[in-house]
Amino acid sequence: MTGALKYEWMRIRTIASSYWMAGMAIFFTSAITFLLAVTVDGNDIDDLGLREVTTFIVLAGASIPVIPVMAAPFFAVIGAMSVGHEYRYGTNKATLTANPDRVALLTAKLLVLLLWVVATVVAMLLLNFAITWLFVSDPEFGGHMVRPLLNYIGYCCAFATAGFGLAALLRNQTGAIVGVLVYPLVAEPVLYGIMAAVGDATSEGFGRLSNFLPAAAGRRSMFDPYEIFDGFGTIDTWGVGASVLTFWIGVLITLAAGVTSFLKRDA
Repeated sequence: MTGALKYEWMRIRTIASSYWMAGMAIFFTSAITFLLAVTVDGNDIDDLGLREVTTFIVLAGASIPVIPVMAAPFFAVIGAMSVGHEYRYGTNKATLTANPDRVALLTAKLLVLLLWVVATVVAMLLLNFAITWLFVSDPEFGGHMVRPLLNYIGYCCAFATAGFGLAALLRNQTGAIVGVLVYPLVAEPVLYGIMAAVGDATSEGFGRLSNFLPAAAGRRSMFDPYEIFDGFGTIDTWGVGASVLTFWIGVLITLAAGVTSFLKRDA
């Protein structure tokens, strides 16, 4: 296990893409936070609203239009590359020869990946806190931010894990990246819009089926029961706990499929 951890730590910190993906996640997310911070005047917001708006700005509106948050796709790509690089460059057989314990190898890859993502997200959030403090009039920081912040970190880690699982399942870096980006960026928004429209039009609760869309549920978990975000004004959601559970079930199914495939198939 120690050897696998050393190998993976060497791999992730010596390839340029790890830094490019992390850097772009920080840059674009902090840019959104900055734009929100300079357009919001805390003096015009009541006390309850200020708590919500402060959290909203620190999390870059998570990241405003539908799903997913701005940083998530970059972490998903890092996750896909953590396994996909082995197949793209044909090093998978050499890696398994040096580290034949597949369980230890996958565990090391996932642990190092999550460490990299958490460190990046923490740095990003600290920068966002600084921007919010500098540019928002009397921002309200406090314990009310803990749950949204933890869910935000979990959301980013989950996207990285989903990319990791898809790469292990498909054994193809490009396919994993396409899959982990197309589903939350294209497929879910389309399904969400259809369910919201039909549910609202028929008043028969069809829109509630959107509670079963993992990426939307994960993003919603950061802000429910905030009025500015609850259900996007169209869908009656089932609450924070259900959203978190739905999101992580989807991610863990993807991870389990990838791990099972990697362990049972040849190199």
